[in-house]
Amino acid sequence: MYNSVIQAFGNDFLSAFGFESKRIVEHIPSEIKTIRNEKIMVEDLFRYEDGTLLQIVCHPRAEINERDLWEFVINYMAIYDEYEQNIRAILVLPPTIQDAEIPMDRGSIYYNPEVLWLSRWNADEISGEINDKIQQNGELMNEELSLLTMLPFMNTKGSRLQTAVEAVKIANQVDKGKRNLVIKLMKSMTRKLLSGDDYDQVVQAFERA
Repeated sequence: MYNSVIQAFGNDFLSAFGFESKRIVEHIPSEIKTIRNEKIMVEDLFRYEDGTLLQIVCHPRAEINERDLWEFVINYMAIYDEYEQNIRAILVLPPTIQDAEIPMDRGSIYYNPEVLWLSRWNADEISGEINDKIQQNGELMNEELSLLTMLPFMNTKGSRLQTAVEAVKIANQVDKGKRNLVIKLMKSMTRKLLSGDDYDQVVQAFERA
């Protein structure tokens, strides 16, 4: 049961968005305890072939502030305390965030995750490219399925609703198994990446699917 696009497509998802990566060999969702003695569930945690870890952090709010970054740091430190392995962190930001000061340097604490800026990915262009391939009877590979899944969360000239509806239309053109997987992942990623009106618009699109 996949709860995110990275869980479904792994290295192909990273490649689709331009991240070079060692081979992921294991998905290790973990319940860990933070320095505040709180238990949290880390869903998108993975082990590389060399034993080091990959953490994908999705941020659903329309803006990001220092308090959010501290939460990421606390979770990051808790993962390190649990596994005592180097951790590569990738922060996935929604299309509403155009830019932000992400690195946090507080003396002994330095947090500088890599960032997937969905605001810098053009949903209109990518949907056209994917649709063209389908019309030419081309089979969508995992990298393209990753991009298709993330279309509703990229930058667009139209509304969030229009982009989501277009993504669903494209998904309806692929075989049933892939279509069902992509729609399921879109719904899951909506909860991870959107809030407010954007969330409501995309949920409305899925109700029509």
